[in-house]
Amino acid sequence: MKRYLPVFGIIWLVALVCFIWGAAMVYYDIFPSRLLKPSFRQIIAFWKGHPADKRSVAQRFKDGLMFDPLAFAVSPSPFPMQLQFRSVDTSSYRGPSIESLDQVRYYSDASRKEYFLIYGSFTFEDTHWGAILISTEGRIVRGWSIKPRQYRKIYGGIGLALSKTGDLATNTYGVLTSYSWCGEKKWEADPIKPSALDLSKLPSSFYRNYHHEITYNEGKFYTFYGPEIVSVDGNTGEIMERIHLAELIRWARDQDLAIFDAFKAPPVSAGEYPLHITRAELFHPNKVDVLSRDLADSFDDFEAGDLLISLRRLNLVFVFRPKTSKILWYRYGLTSSQHDATFQRGYIAVFDNNPFANSGPNPRIVTLGVKDHSRSVLFDLKTWGVTMRAKGNFEFDDDNNLLVFADEDNGRVVVGHLSGKPMFIFENRVGPGKNLGLINITRLSPRKVEDWNSQCN
Repeated sequence: MKRYLPVFGIIWLVALVCFIWGAAMVYYDIFPSRLLKPSFRQIIAFWKGHPADKRSVAQRFKDGLMFDPLAFAVSPSPFPMQLQFRSVDTSSYRGPSIESLDQVRYYSDASRKEYFLIYGSFTFEDTHWGAILISTEGRIVRGWSIKPRQYRKIYGGIGLALSKTGDLATNTYGVLTSYSWCGEKKWEADPIKPSALDLSKLPSSFYRNYHHEITYNEGKFYTFYGPEIVSVDGNTGEIMERIHLAELIRWARDQDLAIFDAFKAPPVSAGEYPLHITRAELFHPNKVDVLSRDLADSFDDFEAGDLLISLRRLNLVFVFRPKTSKILWYRYGLTSSQHDATFQRGYIAVFDNNPFANSGPNPRIVTLGVKDHSRSVLFDLKTWGVTMRAKGNFEFDDDNNLLVFADEDNGRVVVGHLSGKPMFIFENRVGPGKNLGLINITRLSPRKVEDWNSQCN
């Protein structure tokens, strides 16, 4: 102990000198008083707040993060291919004002005439999240600023979906909201009262908000609210159906399947099921996809309306039929920390984050066979410099072998072929070496855009 006394003495003396200097700086206005005073005054003013502002310090700090234009800025890695990026064209832009549009840039080979709806962080005047519509020629033509009346988290959310009439649905700030193609807010889905199954005390930060992917099918948006799968009327925002994860546990056990039992629970009495293991952070549901009528004919054992679910924590994807309460198909361990499990034409595709590969994080798009346990790599995303350990969504066009992907870690979206050749890239640049995060992207044909634009003044 004695040998440490000189060290403690030096630390004490340094602390004393700093204290005396700080006091003298304030009293005698010596260096570095003039440098620190403006920042110090801002901190004091923020702490005190305004008499008319009834928000707590914590709430004001949260709001400040939310609306800070660079709160979600990232330092992007260079795209691994030498490409000529250009400034976008905003001459025909219609929508809320966005700062830094003169900084964003794109690459396009312009061989296809299409549009892309891109959702993520943009510097709108009154919100930090929204969407833009951009053409393959680099023209930004529409914009949507997303700001619900209330919010339940700072983050923008992953989900973006379009109805057949062009209505957008997002879970920005944890609130499911819908906007018309022309930009008017249509509805906000109400918070959901806890289910009778939801008996345990659940972490509100995750449970009491709408989260992760959104899917549209036959007039309804499908997503998650805490530990429940919900469907919402696309026109009104009314909750139509709810399926709690605890019900899926029961259905699986009725079929003598233990696919949800990786997290063991203490014994329970007959007829009960371990509700406390349904905590979303144990399962972490992140995608619900609905088998459409268009794709149903390509599957022998599935039918329209079957649901495909991804549970990230369990490395599990499965298909179940709500109307019969049956688990139809599952694959465990063929993907790791996966996202965006999607019905394709006769197979299932998954964004496999694969963060624990021996060579380091190796995200990829994989296909899973329905008739067997086959897995094949459709595309290795490291080709485009992607290393995302978590999050991620994509679209894949079976007819054109075209992959559409949002790289949130780099504030970039990429559209390209399985050969690795990019067709379109958008970088959400706000300055040298700084991009704002982009979360989702979807392709739109010129015909759809023209039809939906005709609805607007």
